[in-house]
Amino acid sequence: MRHWLRRMPFRTTLTIWWSLAFGLVLAAANVAIYATFNVYLDRDLDRKVRTVAATELASSTDGPGIHLHELAPEALGNGEFADKFVQIFGADGQVRLASTNVRTLPPLVNTDLVMAAVDGRAPLVSVDVGGRPGRAAVLRTQLRGEHYAVLVGVFRDDIDAHLTRLAWVLAIVWGCGLVATAAVGYGLASRALAPVVRISRRAARIAQGDFAIRLDPPEQLDEVGEMTQSLNEVLERLHGALEAHRRFAADASHELRAPLASIAGEIDVALRRPRRAEELRDTLCVVRERVATLRSLCEDLMLLVHAQEGASGLELCEVPLMGTIRQSVARLEAAAVSREITIDVCDLQDLVVHANPPLLARVLDNVLANAVAYNRAGGHVIISGGGVNPTKAEASSIDMVAITVTDSGRGIPAREFDRVFDRFYRVDASRSYGMGGSGLGLAICREVLTALRGSIRIAASSPAGTTFEIRLPGKVVSSRCFSEPLTPPRAFTLERPALSTDASASTDASA
Repeated sequence: MRHWLRRMPFRTTLTIWWSLAFGLVLAAANVAIYATFNVYLDRDLDRKVRTVAATELASSTDGPGIHLHELAPEALGNGEFADKFVQIFGADGQVRLASTNVRTLPPLVNTDLVMAAVDGRAPLVSVDVGGRPGRAAVLRTQLRGEHYAVLVGVFRDDIDAHLTRLAWVLAIVWGCGLVATAAVGYGLASRALAPVVRISRRAARIAQGDFAIRLDPPEQLDEVGEMTQSLNEVLERLHGALEAHRRFAADASHELRAPLASIAGEIDVALRRPRRAEELRDTLCVVRERVATLRSLCEDLMLLVHAQEGASGLELCEVPLMGTIRQSVARLEAAAVSREITIDVCDLQDLVVHANPPLLARVLDNVLANAVAYNRAGGHVIISGGGVNPTKAEASSIDMVAITVTDSGRGIPAREFDRVFDRFYRVDASRSYGMGGSGLGLAICREVLTALRGSIRIAASSPAGTTFEIRLPGKVVSSRCFSEPLTPPRAFTLERPALSTDASASTDASA
């Protein structure tokens, strides 16, 4: 049966279970009604039997001897009446007198009940009167010093007939109620499940590849409405993630195609004719540079995927910013010297951030590399920071610090503020390829900072330069808290001698 139920529609199964439950409740109610009515009729019958018995007892001793008063049906005008039966017993238990309808019958009760009545206990008993059920009372009376027991009863076959009719009525009501509740239950189940059916049909279309469609907005915010809203949010995120991965796959394949084609071209040129060792060495050096570019791109892709997986598994600790910034500046020394760019660290308080040291170093390296690569020749980069109040998007219970990196490049158009953090996006693609880099630097920064519960944005940009702002959980502390004292504000300035170069200024973009 369970396997059969599994194959039925849910609304049918729900209707069956609802009908069974309602049928059991209605059946219990009908049984209770029948039993209550039966008890009521029995008690009412006993009360009537005692009344009739007392009347018969009084009338049987109103003469010189014990006698009976037969019922005259003609006096009732052919109306309905409850027929009675009477037997009068002597003290020896023998029947002395009997009404016409039981005159030929043996005693209706045994001697023990007769003796009980003679003793004054007045029992009520159910008797069989020639195949008809009856209810009788046995009472004591005395006439001229002789004791008698008077049995007076009425037939209860009418009551049994009423109970039978009541049972049939209750059974019919139960059956009709079961059919009615099944029909109503099926209608209600169909109406309640209509939104679910629409959701299932839309889900089937989504499963077939139509990822852009959404569920109909809920008419009311009940449980199904909340589920619809949640599913739409999930679908929106899944669709966004799918589109992002499609763009990512297309961009990644495009970015990988260029170095691979360059490597294949160098190898093909080298194999066209015999080459001297020096020429082969030059070719291998070029191929090695392309392989290094590919490896860097692959590492960036792996880091980006890892950052997108969130902060699970990351080891976080308190990291003094000054030391990390020193190391990042040192790694960019050669690039800054080649373009006569000065890097200043100013107004930097004693800041500690809660982060993963390698990932934090990668973020600072990418932002500083971007500021150097897309700066004017002979320009400058200014690094500053301090404690800030958290924004609405950040947890209000977490202290935040901000690090700003300002360059002197040509600026970024306001419409590009958000897009520069996309993968492989460049504001000026024609100039950016000459700057090197994978186009993933700022995208990595955003994903890593999101995993670290931080953020990055362009705080300001103009033809005079661009300011990137990095926010991270952290605090301002005294330098005495560390074993090595932190350098005070304007701790160091990386200045390089002037170089003769004609490098022109470039538009800021992702490194």
